[in-house]
Amino acid sequence: MSSGLRRGFLAVVPPEDVLDAIDALLERPKSKLFAWTRRDQWHITLQFYGRVGDVDGLCAGIQAAAAASQPAQILVRGGGAFPTPPRAQVFWLGVDGTDALIDIHATVAAATRDFIDRRDRIALKPHLTVARLNRKADLTADVEALEGVPVGPPWLLTELLLLESNTKPSGAVYTEHARFTLGT
Repeated sequence: MSSGLRRGFLAVVPPEDVLDAIDALLERPKSKLFAWTRRDQWHITLQFYGRVGDVDGLCAGIQAAAAASQPAQILVRGGGAFPTPPRAQVFWLGVDGTDALIDIHATVAAATRDFIDRRDRIALKPHLTVARLNRKADLTADVEALEGVPVGPPWLLTELLLLESNTKPSGAVYTEHARFTLGT
């Protein structure tokens, strides 16, 4: 295992056919407004950890939580924006299967509480970020156009990934540190 993580987080990464569908859905014109995320960055964050010195201890907690959690049916559907569509700074795709993800998150958060900074002990709002905006904009029409639209097939979530984010001028680069199978 590694000696530590600088910016660790636990994530769900959709399967290739779902990533293909997201790719097909998004028109990503060059824009001074949108900083589009890349395919290799698409994920659903379950828990942010930040700097972690004891990666083995963190992995033991995640493994226990994963073993206590059941696989879940997930579907990327619809979209939204943070903080709100009329004043968007982040554009995202939504996720069906939120209740199951929230349950998994709660189990993981309880098992890894000592590794979570107080400010990162927040309620999970499952989403997949597709763009960050360089200034606030009204994305109401974009969000409404995605209302109820499924993006790719549903899939059975069976594993969680512990990733480390390394921020570069070209965008974040994620390195996988471990995989955890649900229900084992």
